[in-house]
Amino acid sequence: MKATLLKGFFLFFALLFLCYSCKSGLDTRGSEGYKSSINEASFTSIPLTPGNIISKIKVEDKESEWKYDLTIPEIKAGEKAPLFIVLHGGVGSKNYTKFSDCLVVPGLKNSKGFIFSPSGAWRTWTLDYLEKRILDFIDLAKKHWPIDPEKIVLVGYSNGSLAGWEYAKDYPDIFSAMILMGSNCKVEEKLDIPIYVIQGTEDKFFPIKKARKRIAEAKALGCNITFVEAEGKTHIKACEYSEILKTSVPWLQNQVWNLR
Repeated sequence: MKATLLKGFFLFFALLFLCYSCKSGLDTRGSEGYKSSINEASFTSIPLTPGNIISKIKVEDKESEWKYDLTIPEIKAGEKAPLFIVLHGGVGSKNYTKFSDCLVVPGLKNSKGFIFSPSGAWRTWTLDYLEKRILDFIDLAKKHWPIDPEKIVLVGYSNGSLAGWEYAKDYPDIFSAMILMGSNCKVEEKLDIPIYVIQGTEDKFFPIKKARKRIAEAKALGCNITFVEAEGKTHIKACEYSEILKTSVPWLQNQVWNLR
């Protein structure tokens, strides 16, 4: 009996270690034989004409195409622009274009950046294949587009925001900042990325009291978090946050990017 229990004990921790090893080994870009999940020829065929594009890009993982909504800014010769990666919430998995057009694009239009809003899974953005696509897309954007590598920002709402807290821990060298809305993720270690948190006071899924408590705990750990309470805002009507999202642009320009 003891031998069986001991064997089970070691098997459990072996599987746990394997799980964490797989997660930490996800970002293997630059290693010999690394294969991007994004088809580079398909990426370079995207026309850099100012305006909005709703289209698909070829991917080389479990699917053949990836739907996206992309807003391209006007850029003068020699200039580089910010890149915003948008992770939608659960409802956005079917209406990611509406989510981008009614919330993110109006909220971030003064940033004069690229806004990339892809479709994702219903429940999570931390699925390995989606996470890898995000990393590969950023690499190709930096390679082929006039992107300022010091101005790459992740924007998340609800499920996308929950994933953003994980990305903040795992990829501090990729993102210069994050704007996370509609969540109250518990932080257990100091994060090195400045984070702008917007939370509705009437959010029934993520109560404001718990959000306040967890933000205070994160700040006590040394996290650089700016917390904005959206008075009267709920969780379901994400588009109502567009005006509040606008307040994140001067924060980026004056408190994040001017320090780099």
